[in-house]
Amino acid sequence: MSTESTKQFMTAPIASIIITITICVTALFAMGSFEQPKQDYATVNFDGGYKKIGVISEQRSFSEAEVIFNDKVLWSGTLSYVADEIKKSMASEKNPENVTWKAGVALNGTAGISWVGSESSFKLTTETINLLSTEESPLLAQQVIEQLLALDRKVKDENEASANQALTLSEPPSASFTFTKLITALRDM
Repeated sequence: MSTESTKQFMTAPIASIIITITICVTALFAMGSFEQPKQDYATVNFDGGYKKIGVISEQRSFSEAEVIFNDKVLWSGTLSYVADEIKKSMASEKNPENVTWKAGVALNGTAGISWVGSESSFKLTTETINLLSTEESPLLAQQVIEQLLALDRKVKDENEASANQALTLSEPPSASFTFTKLITALRDM
């Protein structure tokens, strides 16, 4: 008799518990409760600060450079465009590899990664170039071209590694973020 009552005692409550747990776990699986939340909300870290850029829709490298002489911009554009323009300007020279720039010619440029995100866009400068031709140390145009092209190639080659180092990915903020976004928009008006 004790075996029979133990069987009934064990089967009825335990069966209810097992059925309840099975139904709850099935419902939780169906609702996606056991799935890992998407880690696609990006925050970029730079110079001791950070900026939330949201879900990234576009990532690419960027570059900007300009050659200035006597407060006049001679060439302006991407690193590769400026290098091509310098090369074109030397095409008629007998020895283009020996062409030097006059004292006072300056080249300034930046390059890095650009993101377009759901919350904001951001440009992270990873490389800079600043050259000045002087009488004591004139710049060779051919060397400038080589430096520009090498810097452009470096930024493109290291784009993904630099992005991985600068970005922190997390799950998107909860609904309270919409309220924060609304307050920020009102404040900016």
